[in-house]
Amino acid sequence: MKQNVSVPGYQTKKINHSWVWHLRRWTSTGQAYVYLLPAFIVLAVFSYGPAAFVFYMSLFKWSFLNQGVQPFIGLANYEYLLHSATFWHALQTTVLYVIISVPLQLFLALFLALCLMSGIRAKAFWRLLIFMPFITPLVATTAIWYWMFDKYHGLFDGLLRLLHLPAIDWLGDPHWTLFSIILYTTWKSAGFSLVIFLAGLGNIPTELKEAARVDGAGSWHIFRHITWPMLIPITLVVMLLGTIEAFKMFQPAFLLVGPVGGPDNSANTLGLYLFSEGFSTNPHDGRGAAISVILFLLVFIVSIVQFTLSRRGTQAVEA
Repeated sequence: MKQNVSVPGYQTKKINHSWVWHLRRWTSTGQAYVYLLPAFIVLAVFSYGPAAFVFYMSLFKWSFLNQGVQPFIGLANYEYLLHSATFWHALQTTVLYVIISVPLQLFLALFLALCLMSGIRAKAFWRLLIFMPFITPLVATTAIWYWMFDKYHGLFDGLLRLLHLPAIDWLGDPHWTLFSIILYTTWKSAGFSLVIFLAGLGNIPTELKEAARVDGAGSWHIFRHITWPMLIPITLVVMLLGTIEAFKMFQPAFLLVGPVGGPDNSANTLGLYLFSEGFSTNPHDGRGAAISVILFLLVFIVSIVQFTLSRRGTQAVEA
């Protein structure tokens, strides 16, 4: 095999590699794939295989309670969902949850990160305090917040009474149910986004800020023209991770308002709808699999869009 090697200012030179060189190259490449083989097997068995089986199930009138033949129905499950008012309501609720919760979590985490990067004392203590909800078991935190949302003895309504404001039925009023879940998930997940923002702020050269201060720039101008542009790639990563988790949100809503999404199904997300279709007393496993496929496609499309924006943001900063 001939390989062209070009050096600036010189003519292109062709190098002939012997069969021994090719044999060593193929051997090293094969060893690399052998080392990766266990990881590929684990992914195939526990990730790619089940995902393909879920898509296969969505094409059948599948039921694990039926031990007989599962009848093939093609795209009938998807057609049913497209004509289901409950599905569209769950999709609308999920999108609304994503639109509100992701920016709220992002801005809160960024604000807290900027505060911790300032001259505040006991930074390690505040970092631990803010990150603690993220590592605390979800069932324990939802139980605490459930009592905090209580209409008669909860902390939030107690504060409203101290301010001579009317009490709110946080989990019983359809107008407040989804917002209550958003409050909890923002408190729960902000610590993870905070850690990522702190890492991004720590990588910004201090020389740039010091030079800007010498030129008379204030804190707002430094943030607008230095900090924020260099944080755009990190912000897009936080937004991507938060969006994926928001679309998959199930446990907080299930534990706080139940499997039907609270009163009037006001917080019935796609995750809850999937549970009610696939794991109820009369399950439609094929229909639940179809919801899983649609949810995967939504997350995949959003991830591709945000990943493209992240690459463009990174290239713009590097330029």
